[in-house]
Amino acid sequence: MVPASFWPWPCLLLIAFCSGTDVIQLTEMSGRIVSPGFPEFYPNEMKKTWNITVPKGYIIKIYFTYFDLELSYMCEYDYVKISSGSRKIATLCGKESTDTEEAPGTKIFHSTDNTLTLMFRSDYSNEKKVIGFEAFYAAEDINECDKNTEEEEQICDHHCHNHLGGFYCSCRVGYSLHQDKRICTANCEEQVFTGRSGEITSPNYPQPYAKLSSCSYSIRVEEGFNINLQFLEPFNVEDHPDVLCPYDILKIQTSRKKYGPFCGKTLPPKIETGSNKVFISFTTDISGAHTGWKIQYTTTGVPCPDPIAPPQGQISPSQPRYVVNEQFSLSCNTGYVLIQNEKVLALFTAVCQKDGSWNRPMPECTIIDCGEPDEISNGKFSYSGPTVTTYNAMIQYQCNGPYYIMEANNDGRYRCGTDGIWERLKGEQKLPVCEPECGIKTKRPMQRIHGGRKASSGDFPWQVMFTTHGDLLGGGALLYDSWVLTAAHVIYDLQDPSSLTLKLGQVRQHASDYIQALPEEIFIHEGYVHDDTNFNNDIALIKLKIKVPITAMVMAICLPGEENRFQVMADDTGVVAGWGTTEKGSISQHLRFVDVDVVSQEKCNASYTNKKSPGGKALVLTENMFCAGGEGKDSCTGDSGGPLIFQEKQHKKWFIGGIVSWGLDCGVEGQYGVYTKVSNYILWIKNIISNNS
Repeated sequence: MVPASFWPWPCLLLIAFCSGTDVIQLTEMSGRIVSPGFPEFYPNEMKKTWNITVPKGYIIKIYFTYFDLELSYMCEYDYVKISSGSRKIATLCGKESTDTEEAPGTKIFHSTDNTLTLMFRSDYSNEKKVIGFEAFYAAEDINECDKNTEEEEQICDHHCHNHLGGFYCSCRVGYSLHQDKRICTANCEEQVFTGRSGEITSPNYPQPYAKLSSCSYSIRVEEGFNINLQFLEPFNVEDHPDVLCPYDILKIQTSRKKYGPFCGKTLPPKIETGSNKVFISFTTDISGAHTGWKIQYTTTGVPCPDPIAPPQGQISPSQPRYVVNEQFSLSCNTGYVLIQNEKVLALFTAVCQKDGSWNRPMPECTIIDCGEPDEISNGKFSYSGPTVTTYNAMIQYQCNGPYYIMEANNDGRYRCGTDGIWERLKGEQKLPVCEPECGIKTKRPMQRIHGGRKASSGDFPWQVMFTTHGDLLGGGALLYDSWVLTAAHVIYDLQDPSSLTLKLGQVRQHASDYIQALPEEIFIHEGYVHDDTNFNNDIALIKLKIKVPITAMVMAICLPGEENRFQVMADDTGVVAGWGTTEKGSISQHLRFVDVDVVSQEKCNASYTNKKSPGGKALVLTENMFCAGGEGKDSCTGDSGGPLIFQEKQHKKWFIGGIVSWGLDCGVEGQYGVYTKVSNYILWIKNIISNNS
């Protein structure tokens, strides 16, 4: 601690010599005391007393800087005595200590409290003159916290904090400082336990419980449960041999009965309260150090009947007994569904009530029924096995062949799934699609429009005739069962698609036995420029309002694939058909066809070198075009938009390689018809169809 400041020595001497009394009262925090006459010889027959008092919370230390008194046996003659309260601290004489006398030397003496008395006495004579003594004293802070020894009762229950002139106590978490500022009482009032089991102990168990505490505990569980109390070892509550629990008291009570009080070291018996609410109180006095008590509580409830799962059902959790508020869930095995009162349940949970009954009756597990399978367009289904529609039943979808085929990557096998829907074995629920077959014809042209021959029914089932107001406009080819592919220049000037008549399955131009398709929307390639000179991107699609039925007389042409067998090369022979101008110079009344050979791009370019359009403009040949024909075999006016078809070698199906686009004169030697190269537009075709279907 920081020492107090010394007072000036003259003031202290003034008190000592000017008071005119043999007893001097000193109250300063520090000072100097000297023998009479110091530093000269002290007189005979002198007795002086200094009583030093400092504030409480301090002690006094005193030491000597000079000491020389007459030496006598046991300090009988001249001496200095130091005492504090009723305790004698030292009797001093001489200059140095002997076996029977004590001189202070450099020793420091301490008071036992905030007071110290120093008494000086000289007898009637000295054999030799001696000077006496000089002493200094000062107040020192007491560290009260050091007094917590085994012999003494601790000054603070938990924590002691020393400060200048005093101390204070504090408590651990969960305790509060009593009004006496030393004892720590437990914060244990109104503790509530709601679990179905648990443990309750006295504060600090199994260490000594707190003094002057008043603890209360409530156990509250759901109705339908009864609380049981079991005391555990060790049990030690302060008692009295003659009086029942006069000091520390443990009591238990319910709304119907009281138990206790309990104290001593004998373990109380198990208590079955028969109640769902129990109150426990524990009060302690100021004395004693006892370990306390520990109670383990459990609950018992009225059980509900054991639930029995229906066939194909599973109960979870499965346990030996169910009591109040416990529950179970019922689930059905795969392929079965929960049914109650003829209604399907997504989930089922039952709760045990306090009267020992379940809140809901048990449902049944019924096998899933997917119902009658949906019909598909241009196809049918059949059962693979028994004619049932329940879980795991199998059906097989088939398309109406030979004109419709199942979409790619779908084998048509479907199963009744766990969600009550027919689905593919891979889990997909989308119904299969029967796509029109393409590229199949009933007859194969054997002979060589211009220089060609008449076609029979079924020879070109994909051929579409375009007319407006009864007049021939051109042609096109059926794709799938709801799109027509043609040349952009054929339909570019049409303002209203409904003014266009589309005829399919027809070989005679004015015959009445045809299928009429209704155009809904026209899509012309965005890169086409209609100027009668540059026919680059001369391609268009027509979307039909209604799908046309696929038969032997009406069938789609195939689009070219990415494989090499679909690449149109020089010297390949294709077939072009139409109702256009024949070699006789008139529109054909009958569908005619001719075989034409593809020529190289160099030969095609050479045939149109230095030639101009009827308007006198230079003609344009691009990589999106190719030439075919020659030797009097050609397409002509009226054939525009029609397909130039080729047969692929692997499956012997016909695909559209070109679209009749433009030319100069028909069937002239050394001059060829120009066709739009369809393979360059596959992505455009598929995007238009995909985005508008």
